[in-house]
Amino acid sequence: MRKFWITFLLVVGILRYMGKRAVTPVRREETIRLKHLKESFTVLFVSDVHNNRIEDRMTKEDVDIVVIGGDFVDKRVSDATMKHNLEALTKLNKPIFFIPGNNDREKETLFELLATYGVITLSNDTYTGETYSITGLDPYRPEGTTLPQKSNVRPSILIVHDPFFIHEWQDYAEDYDLVLAGHTHGGQVRFMGYGPYERGGWKKFGGKSVFVSEGYGTSLLPIRLETHSEYHVFTMQNES
Repeated sequence: MRKFWITFLLVVGILRYMGKRAVTPVRREETIRLKHLKESFTVLFVSDVHNNRIEDRMTKEDVDIVVIGGDFVDKRVSDATMKHNLEALTKLNKPIFFIPGNNDREKETLFELLATYGVITLSNDTYTGETYSITGLDPYRPEGTTLPQKSNVRPSILIVHDPFFIHEWQDYAEDYDLVLAGHTHGGQVRFMGYGPYERGGWKKFGGKSVFVSEGYGTSLLPIRLETHSEYHVFTMQNES
Protein backbone atom coordinates (compact mmCIF):
# COMPACT_ATOMS: atom_id res chain seq x y z
CA MET A 1 0.00 0.00 0.00
CA ARG A 2 2.86 2.38 0.79
CA LYS A 3 4.36 1.84 -2.66
CA PHE A 4 0.97 2.57 -4.21
CA TRP A 5 0.68 5.94 -2.47
CA ILE A 6 4.26 6.89 -3.29
CA THR A 7 3.61 6.07 -6.95
CA PHE A 8 0.28 7.91 -6.86
CA LEU A 9 1.79 11.07 -5.38
CA LEU A 10 4.67 10.94 -7.86
CA VAL A 11 2.26 10.71 -10.81
CA VAL A 12 0.13 13.55 -9.44
CA GLY A 13 3.24 15.69 -9.00
CA ILE A 14 4.41 15.03 -12.56
CA LEU A 15 0.97 15.81 -13.99
CA ARG A 16 0.78 19.06 -12.03
CA TYR A 17 4.23 20.01 -13.31
CA MET A 18 3.25 19.19 -16.89
CA GLY A 19 -0.01 21.09 -16.52
CA LYS A 20 1.75 24.19 -15.20
CA ARG A 21 4.14 24.22 -18.17
CA ALA A 22 1.12 24.08 -20.49
CA VAL A 23 -0.43 27.28 -19.14
CA THR A 24 2.65 29.34 -18.17
CA PRO A 25 3.89 30.96 -21.38
CA VAL A 26 7.50 31.98 -21.89
CA ARG A 27 8.34 35.20 -23.73
CA ARG A 28 10.88 34.62 -26.51
CA GLU A 29 12.71 37.49 -28.20
CA GLU A 30 14.61 37.36 -31.48
CA THR A 31 16.53 40.07 -33.37
CA ILE A 32 16.88 39.91 -37.17
CA ARG A 33 19.32 42.22 -38.93
CA LEU A 34 18.58 43.26 -42.53
CA LYS A 35 20.66 45.32 -44.94
CA HIS A 36 17.79 47.13 -46.61
CA LEU A 37 15.81 48.16 -43.51
CA LYS A 38 15.58 51.89 -42.75
CA GLU A 39 13.69 51.69 -39.46
CA SER A 40 13.29 48.93 -36.92
CA PHE A 41 10.09 46.90 -37.06
CA THR A 42 8.69 44.67 -34.32
CA VAL A 43 6.27 41.75 -34.56
CA LEU A 44 4.36 40.00 -31.79
CA PHE A 45 3.82 36.41 -32.93
CA VAL A 46 1.58 33.87 -31.24
CA SER A 47 0.39 30.56 -32.66
CA ASP A 48 -1.60 27.54 -31.54
CA VAL A 49 -3.48 29.34 -28.77
CA HIS A 50 -6.18 26.66 -28.71
CA ASN A 51 -7.94 26.67 -25.33
CA ASN A 52 -5.43 28.80 -23.41
CA ARG A 53 -6.21 32.36 -22.38
CA ILE A 54 -3.99 35.26 -23.40
CA GLU A 55 -2.23 36.72 -20.37
CA ASP A 56 -2.43 40.41 -19.60
CA ARG A 57 1.35 40.84 -19.78
CA MET A 58 1.27 40.15 -23.52
CA THR A 59 -1.01 43.16 -24.00
CA LYS A 60 1.75 45.46 -22.73
CA GLU A 61 4.24 44.64 -25.49
CA ASP A 62 5.50 47.57 -27.59
CA VAL A 63 5.19 46.22 -31.13
CA ASP A 64 4.19 47.37 -34.62
CA ILE A 65 1.88 44.48 -35.54
CA VAL A 66 0.38 41.33 -34.03
CA VAL A 67 0.35 38.04 -35.97
CA ILE A 68 -1.73 34.99 -35.02
CA GLY A 69 -0.12 32.05 -36.80
CA GLY A 70 -3.03 29.62 -36.93
CA ASP A 71 -4.93 27.28 -34.62
CA PHE A 72 -6.26 30.22 -32.66
CA VAL A 73 -9.11 27.88 -31.76
CA ASP A 74 -10.32 24.32 -32.11
CA LYS A 75 -13.70 22.69 -31.51
CA ARG A 76 -13.20 22.71 -27.73
CA VAL A 77 -12.88 26.49 -27.48
CA SER A 78 -15.88 28.48 -26.27
CA ASP A 79 -16.99 31.80 -27.75
CA ALA A 80 -16.20 33.33 -24.35
CA THR A 81 -12.57 32.24 -24.58
CA MET A 82 -12.31 33.47 -28.17
CA LYS A 83 -13.69 36.87 -27.15
CA HIS A 84 -11.38 37.07 -24.15
CA ASN A 85 -8.33 36.44 -26.31
CA LEU A 86 -9.37 38.86 -29.04
CA GLU A 87 -10.16 41.57 -26.50
CA ALA A 88 -6.74 41.00 -24.93
CA LEU A 89 -4.89 41.33 -28.24
CA THR A 90 -6.84 44.42 -29.33
CA LYS A 91 -5.58 46.19 -26.21
CA LEU A 92 -2.26 46.60 -28.01
CA ASN A 93 -4.00 48.99 -30.46
CA LYS A 94 -1.98 47.61 -33.37
CA PRO A 95 -2.98 45.87 -36.61
CA ILE A 96 -3.75 42.20 -35.99
CA PHE A 97 -3.31 39.57 -38.71
CA PHE A 98 -4.65 36.03 -38.62
CA ILE A 99 -3.46 33.13 -40.77
CA PRO A 100 -5.68 30.02 -40.55
CA GLY A 101 -4.43 26.71 -39.21
CA ASN A 102 -5.73 23.18 -39.58
CA ASN A 103 -8.13 23.44 -36.61
CA ASP A 104 -9.59 26.93 -37.00
CA ARG A 105 -12.45 26.00 -39.31
CA GLU A 106 -13.81 23.68 -36.62
CA LYS A 107 -15.42 26.81 -35.13
CA GLU A 108 -18.00 28.31 -37.49
CA THR A 109 -18.17 31.51 -35.46
CA LEU A 110 -14.45 32.30 -35.62
CA PHE A 111 -14.10 34.22 -38.87
CA GLU A 112 -17.12 36.41 -38.19
CA LEU A 113 -15.78 37.14 -34.71
CA LEU A 114 -12.34 38.01 -36.09
CA ALA A 115 -13.92 40.54 -38.43
CA THR A 116 -15.92 42.03 -35.56
CA TYR A 117 -12.67 42.77 -33.73
CA GLY A 118 -11.00 44.23 -36.81
CA VAL A 119 -8.60 41.33 -37.34
CA ILE A 120 -7.30 40.98 -40.91
CA THR A 121 -7.47 37.39 -42.14
CA LEU A 122 -4.81 36.43 -44.68
CA SER A 123 -5.89 33.28 -46.50
CA ASN A 124 -3.60 33.12 -49.53
CA ASP A 125 -3.37 36.91 -49.45
CA THR A 126 -0.70 39.59 -49.20
CA TYR A 127 -1.27 42.76 -47.17
CA THR A 128 0.85 45.77 -48.10
CA GLY A 129 1.29 48.52 -45.56
CA GLU A 130 3.32 51.70 -45.82
CA THR A 131 6.34 50.24 -44.05
CA TYR A 132 5.88 46.45 -44.22
CA SER A 133 4.15 43.64 -46.09
CA ILE A 134 2.81 40.32 -44.84
CA THR A 135 1.67 37.22 -46.69
CA GLY A 136 -0.43 34.42 -45.22
CA LEU A 137 -0.67 31.03 -46.93
CA ASP A 138 -3.67 28.80 -46.23
CA PRO A 139 -3.42 25.20 -47.52
CA TYR A 140 -6.53 24.28 -45.52
CA ARG A 141 -9.00 25.95 -47.88
CA PRO A 142 -11.13 23.44 -49.82
CA GLU A 143 -9.53 24.57 -53.08
CA GLY A 144 -6.01 24.42 -51.65
CA THR A 145 -3.30 27.08 -51.83
CA THR A 146 -2.98 29.78 -54.45
CA LEU A 147 0.29 31.65 -53.99
CA PRO A 148 -0.54 35.37 -53.89
CA GLN A 149 1.41 38.12 -55.57
CA LYS A 150 4.26 39.42 -53.46
CA SER A 151 4.82 42.99 -52.38
CA ASN A 152 8.07 44.90 -52.79
CA VAL A 153 7.54 46.75 -49.49
CA ARG A 154 10.06 45.64 -46.87
CA PRO A 155 10.35 44.14 -44.39
CA SER A 156 8.37 41.27 -45.87
CA ILE A 157 6.92 38.56 -43.65
CA LEU A 158 5.57 35.15 -44.69
CA ILE A 159 3.35 33.08 -42.41
CA VAL A 160 2.19 29.50 -42.86
CA HIS A 161 0.80 27.47 -40.00
CA ASP A 162 2.51 24.19 -40.87
CA PRO A 163 6.22 24.71 -41.63
CA PHE A 164 6.50 21.50 -43.64
CA PHE A 165 4.62 23.15 -46.50
CA ILE A 166 7.69 25.32 -47.04
CA HIS A 167 9.26 22.33 -48.76
CA GLU A 168 6.68 22.80 -51.53
CA TRP A 169 6.99 26.59 -51.65
CA GLN A 170 10.75 26.90 -51.27
CA ASP A 171 11.26 29.18 -54.29
CA TYR A 172 8.30 31.37 -53.34
CA ALA A 173 9.52 31.78 -49.75
CA GLU A 174 13.15 32.45 -50.65
CA ASP A 175 13.22 36.27 -50.64
CA TYR A 176 11.02 36.94 -47.59
CA ASP A 177 12.78 38.65 -44.69
CA LEU A 178 11.04 36.59 -42.02
CA VAL A 179 9.16 33.28 -42.26
CA LEU A 180 7.11 32.13 -39.27
CA ALA A 181 5.19 28.94 -38.50
CA GLY A 182 3.75 26.90 -35.64
CA HIS A 183 1.68 23.70 -35.65
CA THR A 184 4.21 21.28 -34.14
CA HIS A 185 3.95 22.40 -30.48
CA GLY A 186 7.59 21.33 -30.32
CA GLY A 187 6.25 17.83 -29.85
CA GLN A 188 4.30 19.09 -26.78
CA VAL A 189 5.15 16.01 -24.70
CA ARG A 190 8.71 14.75 -25.08
CA PHE A 191 10.73 12.31 -23.03
CA MET A 192 14.51 12.29 -22.79
CA GLY A 193 14.70 14.48 -25.87
CA TYR A 194 12.34 12.42 -28.03
CA GLY A 195 8.90 13.42 -29.27
CA PRO A 196 6.59 13.38 -32.29
CA TYR A 197 8.16 16.63 -33.56
CA GLU A 198 11.43 18.49 -33.04
CA ARG A 199 11.69 21.35 -30.57
CA GLY A 200 10.81 24.78 -31.90
CA GLY A 201 13.19 27.53 -32.99
CA TRP A 202 15.04 28.27 -36.21
CA LYS A 203 14.74 25.39 -38.67
CA LYS A 204 15.70 24.76 -42.29
CA PHE A 205 12.90 23.75 -44.64
CA GLY A 206 13.98 23.30 -48.21
CA GLY A 207 17.00 25.49 -47.55
CA LYS A 208 14.89 28.34 -46.12
CA SER A 209 15.25 29.45 -42.49
CA VAL A 210 11.90 29.31 -40.74
CA PHE A 211 11.14 30.11 -37.12
CA VAL A 212 8.78 27.49 -35.69
CA SER A 213 6.96 28.33 -32.47
CA GLU A 214 6.18 25.65 -29.91
CA GLY A 215 2.81 27.34 -29.53
CA TYR A 216 0.89 29.10 -26.81
CA GLY A 217 -1.66 26.39 -26.04
CA THR A 218 -2.04 22.63 -26.30
CA SER A 219 -4.05 20.12 -28.28
CA LEU A 220 -5.85 17.20 -26.66
CA LEU A 221 -4.47 17.01 -23.11
CA PRO A 222 -3.46 20.32 -21.44
CA ILE A 223 0.04 19.13 -20.54
CA ARG A 224 3.61 19.75 -21.70
CA LEU A 225 6.90 18.02 -21.00
CA GLU A 226 10.30 19.25 -22.26
CA THR A 227 8.51 21.96 -24.29
CA HIS A 228 7.19 25.42 -23.45
CA SER A 229 4.03 27.39 -23.90
CA GLU A 230 5.45 30.49 -25.58
CA TYR A 231 4.94 33.69 -27.55
CA HIS A 232 7.48 35.70 -29.50
CA VAL A 233 8.68 39.22 -30.15
CA PHE A 234 10.71 39.63 -33.36
CA THR A 235 12.63 42.86 -33.84
CA MET A 236 13.98 43.55 -37.33
CA GLN A 237 16.77 46.11 -37.47
CA ASN A 238 19.22 47.53 -39.97
CA GLU A 239 22.36 45.42 -40.24
CA SER A 240 24.74 48.36 -39.76
